[in-house]
Amino acid sequence: MKRSGLFVGLLVLAATVICLTHPAAADDRQAITDVEHKLADATNANDALKYYDTSDQTTLFDMSGPPREYQGQKAIRGDFEKAFAGFKDLKVTFVELQVDSDGKLGYAHSVQHFTGKTADGKPVDITFRQTDVLRKIDGQWKIIHQHISLPVDMKTGKADMESKM
Repeated sequence: MKRSGLFVGLLVLAATVICLTHPAAADDRQAITDVEHKLADATNANDALKYYDTSDQTTLFDMSGPPREYQGQKAIRGDFEKAFAGFKDLKVTFVELQVDSDGKLGYAHSVQHFTGKTADGKPVDITFRQTDVLRKIDGQWKIIHQHISLPVDMKTGKADMESKM
């Protein structure tokens, strides 16, 4: 009985090592990383929406004011159109980005630094957190859930827009 338990344990360990080092896993992580960078480089709603699933179940929790939740392409498009119209000279850099996948579902969580100007020329400098859940659909990684947030200064109860976390 001990031998069979040891054998099963070794098989599970071997399968785990193979899965973790399998080239497809690295390819999926790179593909998701590419999606994250292309999304950060988007300059309009149409460019950004290429990376989202078209399902009505796709959800975005944005840091902008109410409503903080947008569900489905139409609602997400409206949020993006408003956001892109409100800023110019946008630049997003990744402070950190971690990605993983099991081949069907993946996630990316990051800290991003956003700079630019408001439509009336005022400078914007925000550091925020973003978590994306992606599903592989027809060979393409698409965001099915996104959550963007800012840390809160507990003393003031206000968002810390310049947090270096």
